[in-house]
Amino acid sequence: MKVLFLTSVGHPQVRLEAEYLGRETDLTLTYVVVPTLNRKTFLHALKCFIKHLPQVSLALIKVRVPLLPQVLYYSLLLGIILEDRKVNRKKYDLIYAHWLYPAGFLGLMLSKIWKCKVISVIWGYDIQVVHEAKDYGVRGTNRIISRFVIEKSDLVIANHKVHKVLAQRISTSKAHNKILYISPGIPDISLIVQEDLTIELKERLRSIPDKLEESKIVLYAPSLRPLYGIREFVRAAQIVSNSVKDCIFIIVGDGELKEEVVRFIRENKLEDRVVLMGKVGHESMRVLYKLSTLVCDLAYPGTGTTTLEALCFGKPVIGIRSPKSIIEHGKNGFLIEKGDYKSLANYIMAIVKDPGLRKSLSINARRTFVERFNIERRVIKLLKIFKLLMNNKPGPHSHE
Repeated sequence: MKVLFLTSVGHPQVRLEAEYLGRETDLTLTYVVVPTLNRKTFLHALKCFIKHLPQVSLALIKVRVPLLPQVLYYSLLLGIILEDRKVNRKKYDLIYAHWLYPAGFLGLMLSKIWKCKVISVIWGYDIQVVHEAKDYGVRGTNRIISRFVIEKSDLVIANHKVHKVLAQRISTSKAHNKILYISPGIPDISLIVQEDLTIELKERLRSIPDKLEESKIVLYAPSLRPLYGIREFVRAAQIVSNSVKDCIFIIVGDGELKEEVVRFIRENKLEDRVVLMGKVGHESMRVLYKLSTLVCDLAYPGTGTTTLEALCFGKPVIGIRSPKSIIEHGKNGFLIEKGDYKSLANYIMAIVKDPGLRKSLSINARRTFVERFNIERRVIKLLKIFKLLMNNKPGPHSHE
């Protein structure tokens, strides 16, 4: 089976899934990230579009694309993809597109050119709305595109149960039976992690190396942006630091709120308790997960890859309450309302102060990962779905 793995962005979780699927002997997989269109690439995109205009036009007609402003933009992207020799030299049996737009939309058009089937995968912004972020989510004409892709795809996979519900809500009843829920998956990255700090970590943690072994480490990731709860985290760190003396807060990631965070740390004299790491390499991140007592994944849209990685290491996770969250409150972590840094501080203190609670949460965290979020389990389910679709057999409503 020849599969075009098309993704809107090169997200690590998606890239790893492509890598694992590519190892399957009965699949020939081509991994393609949708190209970006900007001032530098526009001329190239226009040339590709003109060169492949007959194919693009035919695809638009066959798929009966609605007249939307995004159609011209996507058509230019389609021209670039068709110009890619790595892509165009093969005839595909299946297009596996991640995110409903632009990858899902482009996948639909490509499926008409190559006369193959298409599976679209829902991840978040293509189906959710987050009111705190004006540019995030399925608003306006993007809602029309998401609905169009859901209804036209041969199959739709939702990575979270709430995404399946939302997909059914915006689509017609005829599309409901082809929307499947399959939980996301990552490799078991907790295996064979080095005992010592990486060179990168030694450099960035040089101000507190002696305190690490004696301290409870509270780890924050992945971004210093408003949607990721960094403000709640540093305010909670201030409260905890006044009560618990052996707690170190490590912040991984970068973003537009960095200066505000640095100022807050300085004004509240938290320099010896809160460390900003910036972005770190994969091996350094694995070491940090291993060292941490608990992990905070405070993304407003819901918990993501950070939570999966923390659960993999058997670490309790505190997150923002959201329909997308995979944290089970009181079982493998805790959930707070966005903005509620006082509850965040209380849960951090409960975990670091109570060894029994910490052990129970940790055992359940690891069990959750093994039973639900290991990538091998997901790949087995995906292969089964691919084969059922290619044999024109209906798939089950859920694979959980």
